[in-house]
Amino acid sequence: MFTTIKTRVLVLATALVFISGLYACKKDNKGSGTDEKENGEYAVIYSVGDDSYLLNINSLTEGKISPKGSGIDVSNIFTWGENIMQRGRYFYFLNPTGRFSKHLYQDGKLTKEGEIPFDAFPSPYVGWSLWLDNNQLMFGPRGSNLYAIINVSNMTIVKSGEFDLPSVPKDHSRKVYSAFTSGNKVMIGYGLYNEITKLTTDDSYLASMDLPALGNFKVTSKDGRSAPAGPLRNGYFGQFVDNGNDYLLTHPMPMLGGNKPNMPTGFFRIKAGTDTFDPSYFFNISALTNGDNQLGVCYVGNGKAILANAKDAKNRVKVKDDWWYADMWEYLVVDVNAQKVVKRLDFPPLLNSRSAIVLDGKAYIAVNDPKADAIYVYEYDPIADTLKKGLRIDGGSDNTPILYKLK
Repeated sequence: MFTTIKTRVLVLATALVFISGLYACKKDNKGSGTDEKENGEYAVIYSVGDDSYLLNINSLTEGKISPKGSGIDVSNIFTWGENIMQRGRYFYFLNPTGRFSKHLYQDGKLTKEGEIPFDAFPSPYVGWSLWLDNNQLMFGPRGSNLYAIINVSNMTIVKSGEFDLPSVPKDHSRKVYSAFTSGNKVMIGYGLYNEITKLTTDDSYLASMDLPALGNFKVTSKDGRSAPAGPLRNGYFGQFVDNGNDYLLTHPMPMLGGNKPNMPTGFFRIKAGTDTFDPSYFFNISALTNGDNQLGVCYVGNGKAILANAKDAKNRVKVKDDWWYADMWEYLVVDVNAQKVVKRLDFPPLLNSRSAIVLDGKAYIAVNDPKADAIYVYEYDPIADTLKKGLRIDGGSDNTPILYKLK
């Protein structure tokens, strides 16, 4: 009898251990297959088929994540990716239907905390944005002279309108491609559109205005070495500061609205304490890459930036979508001080990938290799000159994942 009871207890204990194990596996495998905390320091938005998901990331160097079970479907929340503006755990979105909203990403949930009507732009597709301070977000529509400033703490429109019109020549309009702060000024990079010929001129312009009133508007530079002066679309990297100097990347690439195939991609420099393009400096990257064009990825410090190079696009691009889905992209590390390409990162030809986070001098890049079993985040250390595979992102499709730093 004792043996029978002992046997039954052993069977019961084994069953309990088995059930506990199953529960633990289910708990661990919920969504990501790893023990993900709900308030990681990073996030990613990426597409799975026609849907887009927002996922929490605890580590960029290890583990794996998947939208199954834990991803937030944001397809009907953030309906146009370039209209997302983010700061910390807050995501702001200009809905093309005429609403500006504020969302908090916390405890694994995306909560709308405010929304206001917004009709300041006739074409509400964001081309650029910048933070004037911790509360004031300034942005403008793609290829336009309009702007708006919103206080996101109380969700009010502080100011909206057009940049200085008297400085626009007759029969022309201004297309702003980039905006950034430099000292106590706002700088804009722009081009002029001829309303008669329906063409944008080949010149890049720079203008400055005083903060916070946006007064004393002054056109400071006209330069014909490359255009457009800036990335044209919100969320694309194209400007950084090194040793007090501002560097602004041009985007002549035929895709994304550049449409200047005969002009090179390169960096203009605005020297510290000035508000003009430095006439003695232009870093012509296309001249070092057999005429290729580049998109900005990130600045990693010490004068070095990572760019995505459209290798041999003139032969690889047959239809418009090839700019995104042809496996022709590669990563270049460039040095704006030495004006040279430092190296090509050791990847196979990639789909369009431009998303990165920089931490402690290291770049974490979301890489979309069409032949890989998943999207991976790679760590590039420019000091040690190492490249390491990190976080695995399962389930993604051909579109580029976008990484966000939440803290």
